[in-house]
Amino acid sequence: MPHNKIYNFQHFNMKKSQVSVFIIFSIMIVGILMVLLFIKSRDNTYEEKIMPEVAPVHGFVQDCIKKIAEESVYNIGQTGGYFIKANLSTDNNVAYYFYNQEDFMPEKESLEKELSQYMSTMLFFCVRGFTDFPDFSIKQKEIKSKAVIYDEKVTFEIIYPLVITKDEKSFSFKNFKDIEVETRLGTVHNVIRRFIDEQMKNKEDICLTCLSDYADEKDLYVSMYEYKDRTIMFSIIDKKIKLMGEDYAYYFANKY
Repeated sequence: MPHNKIYNFQHFNMKKSQVSVFIIFSIMIVGILMVLLFIKSRDNTYEEKIMPEVAPVHGFVQDCIKKIAEESVYNIGQTGGYFIKANLSTDNNVAYYFYNQEDFMPEKESLEKELSQYMSTMLFFCVRGFTDFPDFSIKQKEIKSKAVIYDEKVTFEIIYPLVITKDEKSFSFKNFKDIEVETRLGTVHNVIRRFIDEQMKNKEDICLTCLSDYADEKDLYVSMYEYKDRTIMFSIIDKKIKLMGEDYAYYFANKY
């Protein structure tokens, strides 16, 4: 009898283990399928919903996104990382990164937000109320964009909900192909960050060789001149990348 009881108990445990393994395996399969479906839908979203009747509108918006993406990266460089003028900036709208011995340099996440805001705002103006499409009735909702800065590129994800009516037929879509801008903005930001960190260690002096050395390591060029009111204007120039037909330049100012 004791032997039978032990056997039944073991048999019960084996069944319980088998059921547990089956449940875990099933959950894993369902999870994998959900991930695969998400990836498939993410890759094909902007293609699946575009009917031939509205393809010209979609293509027009996509061209605007590409144009604004390049403009945003270019203009961020002109102002020291800001779409709207920085609170602490020169009278020609270049942000101060070092001011009266304090560090005011924006982090990369801040630049990404500024780029996203630039895209969301200026894309609205780029489409010009869709006046190029008088035969369509087009309703638009809020534009949402997300910019991500890498060492050698900036990517933009765009959601722009549109409802388009033509000949009593209505179509809607909101997703557009992600855009990449070839730029070493992330690398430039890293170089300046190292320079400002060094500046904070020696607040009374300017380590010009530091900035030059950091830039040389990344095949970048440095330009500087005395602006006014004890302000030095710096620019980091990337001759490998051209935006808006020019070598990419990123400006910032330090006040000593």
